[in-house]
Amino acid sequence: MTPDMYYARLVFFVTNDYDLDIEEEQCLFQTDSIVCKVKIDRRMENVKVIFSYGAFSTEEIAKQEGEKLFYNVKKEFIRRGIPINISGGLRILDTLQTSFDTGGLTKVGLANIHLRIPELVNTTVENETLGLRIYQLDKEISEVKFISQSIQLKVKVKFPDIKLEDFKDNEKLKIAYSLLNSSNAINDIRASFLLKVSSIESLVPEDEYKDTNYCDVINQINKMITMKNIKVELPDNELEGIIQKVKGSVGALKKKSIGDKCRDLIQHCNIQKQYKNMDVFAFFNDCYKLRSEFVHTGTFRNEDDETKKIRNMEIYLSELNSLVLDILDYYEKNII
Repeated sequence: MTPDMYYARLVFFVTNDYDLDIEEEQCLFQTDSIVCKVKIDRRMENVKVIFSYGAFSTEEIAKQEGEKLFYNVKKEFIRRGIPINISGGLRILDTLQTSFDTGGLTKVGLANIHLRIPELVNTTVENETLGLRIYQLDKEISEVKFISQSIQLKVKVKFPDIKLEDFKDNEKLKIAYSLLNSSNAINDIRASFLLKVSSIESLVPEDEYKDTNYCDVINQINKMITMKNIKVELPDNELEGIIQKVKGSVGALKKKSIGDKCRDLIQHCNIQKQYKNMDVFAFFNDCYKLRSEFVHTGTFRNEDDETKKIRNMEIYLSELNSLVLDILDYYEKNII
């Protein structure tokens, strides 16, 4: 085979609760000499799914077809309810990034690996990448040996100091602790972040209104929204319907937003410490901005690449967890 043959290779894990009904490598589809195969690697604790697709005559075609494969594989797994992980140990299952380098040997290390493992002499060896990667090969991809780096971390922690104290049977407090527990258990850092914010949100009152002067202004504005004051050429019944909707929306402005109610709760707590080198309000505002950004756009938008973004989120997550615990301590002692 000529050196300018290109293959798309797609690698990801499925979570520990799942396995797939494939034992041997299978051909998924074939167009002329271009073949897409899939196999399952169960040698490690996690089930690894490996697709190979090619050979293609150019890198551009391989990239285009590989991205198409990646999108459709990911879509079908998601639609079937099977979580996939292309980021390894970065605490994020799903991501906009299509590949993650898991480390590996240098070019010199790859070229001389046969000195350490004699049975690999005359064998092409490549570092494995999680997600999608295009390989330029001079032989069939099935003849290539891929080296993967896998690290399973387990944190050993001190057994908690249990004290049998009286407690107040408060539903909001129970929900907040339940959400915090789920945030600690879930692997995806984004979902964990949202659940920690939600644990604060769960403590605030259902309905709370802004100050009297603000509400009086809203009431005055609502009184001015009438058929007489709105000059629009519409049938009366249609205009009346629109006016009622607008009045309802304007009236709702009297209610405090959930973000405002969280800030009120934090003010009650009188927290003096800093989080991420910020006072408590600046830090919470940062967190709430991130929360709103993700809820409304589905991602945290900034200029960092995915790995930097995740590392930054881990810092926020740790500090946010500390804030949640401080709020819970105050709330439990002073059930608001």
